[in-house]
Amino acid sequence: MFIDMLTLQHLYIIEKVISEGTLTRASEKLNLSQSALSHQIRELEAVAGLRIFDRVGKKLVINEAGKRIVAGAEKILPIVRQLEAELQEMKAGKFETIRISTECYTCYHWLPRLLKEFNDDFPNVNVQIVAEATSRPMSYLEAGQLELAIVSAESANPKFTYQPLFSDELVLLISSDHPLAVGNKPIDVADLATETLIVYQVGRKDDYINQDFVSSIAAKKIMEIPLTEAIVEMVKFGIGVTIMTNWAARQYENVPGLSRLNFSNGSGNRNWFACTRSNPSESLTGLVHKIKSALI
Repeated sequence: MFIDMLTLQHLYIIEKVISEGTLTRASEKLNLSQSALSHQIRELEAVAGLRIFDRVGKKLVINEAGKRIVAGAEKILPIVRQLEAELQEMKAGKFETIRISTECYTCYHWLPRLLKEFNDDFPNVNVQIVAEATSRPMSYLEAGQLELAIVSAESANPKFTYQPLFSDELVLLISSDHPLAVGNKPIDVADLATETLIVYQVGRKDDYINQDFVSSIAAKKIMEIPLTEAIVEMVKFGIGVTIMTNWAARQYENVPGLSRLNFSNGSGNRNWFACTRSNPSESLTGLVHKIKSALI
């Protein structure tokens, strides 16, 4: 069929011949010799099975069949050029979606304040949080379902690139009315012997709970609550205390009724990394840089 054999090259050629008016000017615009351009026109006519131009002396005059092709080209070529432009923008990292996830459900409080600045630099980039990837962000990243994973450990997988973000430590979140909150002084692990320790879920590898550190605490009772917001509310009302990374706890530092305390003997630092697949786009690299600046 004719439509199966007609190519974009044919449409570009006839468009240029009509717009330039002569084969000489059209061949110059197309970077073709006149003989090569004439050959392309003959090929187009062979494909169509119709003459596209009538020869009047030395001139080519477009006929009815040619006009039909020109009308089609005027509809098709702008769409093709728009698509080409969008693909070039995507290649340059200017039009894309960046999906991110962290190893912690609560660690997105830093995102809103940096997105405006990021969007000023990359207005055509959409940033999405993939909450369901929290429990296994690296699996999602490897499967192509994330562009950025914020994690607390590196791997030797050559598919991934790691950018150090910051170092963090565990802190204690308690009610402001708690006796330990008086004086806002660092505490010892032994101070929690009479406390109810509320954790997200013992045995899970969540970023704000260091299982080795938690297991070293001889708390009176350990309560598991699989919802961070509920944990924080229970702590606020004095039902227990909880431990999380300083990064996660920052968002609660100005919340009435809550206090944040450091451990005097240190809880061990944890290093955080922005992990992407190798050769990240310009916009993804820019987002990682802004996250690093926001979290330091």
